[in-house]
Amino acid sequence: MTGLGRWTFLPALAGLIVGQLRGQMGLAVLSLTVVLWIVFEWAWFTWRLWFEFPQMQFERLVNGRSESGGLLWAGRVVNVEVRVSGKRTRLSARIRITDVLPENVSVENSNNDARFLTRFRRAVFRYEARISGAGRIRLPGFRVILQDPAGFFRAERFVPSVQIFRVLPAYAEVGEHQPLVKRINSLPQHGVHRLQRSGMGSELLELREYVPGDPPKSIAWKVSARRDKLMTRQYESEVPVRLNLFLDGCISTRLGGFGQRLLDQLTYVGASVARSAISVGDPVGAWMFDERGLRRFSPMAGERGFHRLLESMADFCVNPAPLPDRLTPVLQKTALSVLGEQFPELLDLRYNQTPFTWFPILPWTRRRFRERVLLSGALAELYQLSLAKHVQLIHDDALLATFAQHFLSQTGLAWLTPVISLRGRGFHDGLPRMEMLSKAMMTAVATARDNEVFVILADLLESAHSISHL
Repeated sequence: MTGLGRWTFLPALAGLIVGQLRGQMGLAVLSLTVVLWIVFEWAWFTWRLWFEFPQMQFERLVNGRSESGGLLWAGRVVNVEVRVSGKRTRLSARIRITDVLPENVSVENSNNDARFLTRFRRAVFRYEARISGAGRIRLPGFRVILQDPAGFFRAERFVPSVQIFRVLPAYAEVGEHQPLVKRINSLPQHGVHRLQRSGMGSELLELREYVPGDPPKSIAWKVSARRDKLMTRQYESEVPVRLNLFLDGCISTRLGGFGQRLLDQLTYVGASVARSAISVGDPVGAWMFDERGLRRFSPMAGERGFHRLLESMADFCVNPAPLPDRLTPVLQKTALSVLGEQFPELLDLRYNQTPFTWFPILPWTRRRFRERVLLSGALAELYQLSLAKHVQLIHDDALLATFAQHFLSQTGLAWLTPVISLRGRGFHDGLPRMEMLSKAMMTAVATARDNEVFVILADLLESAHSISHL
């Protein structure tokens, strides 16, 4: 019941009692009418909530497709269409539908919710969204608010409709894909230098006498006229240059909002360099390292290799498990707020009850304890924890902070306070970053061939005290 319903029902009930006691039939009849009206509205609203609402069907189309997964691009506009329909009957309640979006998705040009709708069988609302950073986004479902026409009763529900998308990093277009100098890529044997092999490149290597079988287009006619004999041009053999990207994904590159993180800038530059290299036929590989270890993407050429590289970068941009942090009031309130938005049923006091205790006595301390018990119960139900683990969540700050961090990270929040604390993170992971980067470079050099280019995309400023190791 809403505040309006309570402030209408209580005076009406009081008027009914006073009218009966004092024999004022007019007041009693009027108050009884209001009470019966509210009771009828409650019964009709309960019918809609428990019988009509479960028959509703929700469907989300992302770029015209309703599959449970797919590929999206960072920095590009995504068209989303949400269809709501009643299965059998026309829904007569006032309803507001909001598509729950992660922090990585920002709405443009329209609101992502349908305002209070009344008596509809089918409804459609559309909006445009833009994805800020590469990685993975999870669209969990819809938040639904039902309300009776008079505004006396209100209920919130969450309808799951999970869609998970891999978000490829953005890159700059290189414009003209045909190189101005290099025309042919021919891979020589390992160890053969490009200047020691003739071919059909663009740079002149030498002139020699014509030998039967030489192509006529290689004859240097002006030189042949001066020397009075046929001379043939020999060009350098153009070979591909293997490009190796060293991508840093340590914690200091992941801090900040999506689209503003250093990792987003590194992947943008790396993808742009790879696009430019692959457009002229050069193979591109990558060495990606973070707290989870070192990953290698073998050099590949062509459009297929480029898209596989982008997919590897997208998987690399997915945040790992957050570093353990202490439980703070902000972390607890944020977790409760997100739970109330995505899982309002888990915070319903009819199911998630706070046990009666005499302590704590102070009202503000008692309120914090009640919020903690609600949060622990919701997380225990969400992660299917045992009863002993549930009780441990209530009393163990470190355990509750760990589960709250994981929950916020899985719902799509960026690595900012309160998910993790920011101060001192870059300093402490400096040496491990330098060790992993050094290991990757030594391995790449040991397995290298001729014509290799190494592009290092790392946060060296935060690791200046460990630069000697590199």
